Amino acid sequence: MVEYLEEKITSTVGETDEFRFTVTSLSSISGDCDVTQRKGKVRCIYDMKLVFAFSGENLTSDDKISGSLTVPEFVHDQDEDEYVFEIDAENYKLEIRKVLVPQVLIKLLEFQTDLIAAHEKDVQHAT
Repeated sequence: MVEYLEEKITSTVGETDEFRFTVTSLSSISGDCDVTQRKGKVRCIYDMKLVFAFSGENLTSDDKISGSLTVPEFVHDQDEDEYVFEIDAENYKLEIRKVLVPQVLIKLLEFQTDLIAAHEKDVQHAT
């Protein structure tokens, strides 16, 4: 799971004519994640806190930007509009939210499907 998040999310880029932001690392991860079978269906159940480091720049002023992007609750039964992203940066928080966060969200929404596809043969048994 850590490898998956590092591979999928690290290097995610959000870019406009004015800004470019890149996720540079998975700083921390805590919580639980399990792939299991219940009632004949393979399910992925998780409740985690994710923290990513990012860097970026204002392309019009050459300002350098760095900080962290925290997903305090990354939960298996979340709807897309329920995701919360906390941004810790000195400036440009609104731009980070508009440019980088949507790109990270796209990849987080793939997590459950990808994890089930990767592990369903390992946990599925005849019912």
